[in-house]
Amino acid sequence: MYKTLKFPLLFLLIISAININAQSSVSNNRNPWIGYWKGNVAVGSMQIGLIFHVEESPTQTANSTTEINLKSTLDVPLQGLKDYAVDATIVTETGIEWQLGFGANFKGNRTPSNTLEGIWKQNGQQLPVIFTWSESLISQKPQTPKAPFSYEVKMVDFSHPSGKLKFSGTLTYPSSPRNKEEWSKDNLSAAASNSKIAMMPMIPSDNATTISSIAPFPIFPAAPALVKINIDTAGVHHQFPVVLLLSGSGPQDRDESIGDHKPFSVWADALTKSGFAVLRVDDRGTAKSVGDPNFLSTTTTESYVSDAIAAINHLGSLPMIDTSRVFVMGHSEGANVALKLAKVKHISGIISLAGATSSGIETSVYQNQQEWSNLGYSKEAQQELGNVHRKLIEIAINKGEQNSEILKEKPESIKTLQQEFATEFSKWIKSSSKQTQSAYKPWKNYNAKLAKVYGEKSTETFLAKNYIPLGVNPWMRYFLTYDPQPDFLALNQCDILMIQGGLDKQVNPIPSRKLATMMEENGVGVTYAEFSELNHLLQHAKTGTVREYFDLEETLAREAFISSSMWLLDRSRLR
Repeated sequence: MYKTLKFPLLFLLIISAININAQSSVSNNRNPWIGYWKGNVAVGSMQIGLIFHVEESPTQTANSTTEINLKSTLDVPLQGLKDYAVDATIVTETGIEWQLGFGANFKGNRTPSNTLEGIWKQNGQQLPVIFTWSESLISQKPQTPKAPFSYEVKMVDFSHPSGKLKFSGTLTYPSSPRNKEEWSKDNLSAAASNSKIAMMPMIPSDNATTISSIAPFPIFPAAPALVKINIDTAGVHHQFPVVLLLSGSGPQDRDESIGDHKPFSVWADALTKSGFAVLRVDDRGTAKSVGDPNFLSTTTTESYVSDAIAAINHLGSLPMIDTSRVFVMGHSEGANVALKLAKVKHISGIISLAGATSSGIETSVYQNQQEWSNLGYSKEAQQELGNVHRKLIEIAINKGEQNSEILKEKPESIKTLQQEFATEFSKWIKSSSKQTQSAYKPWKNYNAKLAKVYGEKSTETFLAKNYIPLGVNPWMRYFLTYDPQPDFLALNQCDILMIQGGLDKQVNPIPSRKLATMMEENGVGVTYAEFSELNHLLQHAKTGTVREYFDLEETLAREAFISSSMWLLDRSRLR
């Protein structure tokens, strides 16, 4: 996920959280600036989306009259920033200016075509931006489910065993049948036949069938083959197999929202209509899931395993859940959490959606190589820069482990640490091969310009400033050093379905193909499905880049759902 990009691409906007007020006198009538202004800042080869929301803010003056001001907030979906309070909203005769508390501002003029054209200024940079206006931010993607639903929806809350976290989520499950005929085997077969289901190729995807970008999902109605009847003192219960959804890296809400997309909401809707109960939960410390800040600060991938256990334990207390058929579907980092979960908790099967199959360092190298390619570096230069990146991370991790506690007590010591980092890295570069030095030289020049903008005295201290946090942050340090391959190869507690997009620019599909073959040779019950046209979010894509996610109308590809649902149905039917 983009759950999210955890790896700083050294050129991203620096945004800090400050509580500030907005001001600007306007008339009491409907102001033409009120609404949503959407634009993109070109940062290197990336397009970072910005959304300003302008609204009225009535305030009482000293003489008890009401003055109508404007206030604004900023969203940056790519960085997970939402409702950031803008310092000042100033309307001029021809345009508007937004002043932000982290040293940035935008000033632009409105055009006859109702766009806003101007300059974004930050840390010495001046970048042109064009904003377009819309009355509402509600921009629902076509596949996002809409009420009323044909199934039951239940809000759930449960606690972490530590007592320091409380989770909030949504459980969906099929409504109980009105009569036996509705879920008869004959009706199930007819429904499956009418939906014209075709399983997609399960290994190399080069010849995979092309499906229209937003084709409807075939639905497999729940049947006696899925529903268990449980009778106890409380009455008769229809129990369903359940799928727990685990999100990717970064703080994610229960829908794994990214821009206007809500992937987990789409998954839950389609799987529930096919006969499964589905639980999706806000990540610890996100949305309605709350917790002790000190406890949250030490979170790693390993930590999310205990969160998943808490979710499964809660499911075990619900009468509509068949606890003998619990499946876990993890996206990106969530797949790694599912692997670790299988070691300590009985689960019936795992679905890995674009799960990382290489170490975090190698995943980071792969992501950065995409950017270097966009900047015009040759494949040979990308390989050499990959070694440079590995070395920078290695130094960052060593420095982070040694100095994380010192930095907490004396934040000012960061300058000394940066200089030590820069000295060690410079010494390594000088001793490296001619090929490495040759590849590093243009990248150094590229970063030297940024160093000047950010007031750093050298390229190496600028790199130190950006890489040191990777070694200090517990989540990042764990993620970079964790290699999931041994856990994949040792999976013998349950079967696994691995789904990978051939256009994934966040997780390299090549190691995934190789790993699937190794798993099969090791006796792991693995099914591997790769689709050449899908990206990391499992959307049909053209480039697979992160910035493309937001523009695509499709949230989830039909073939990814078909592969998953057929695999789940096969392993959850009562025999």
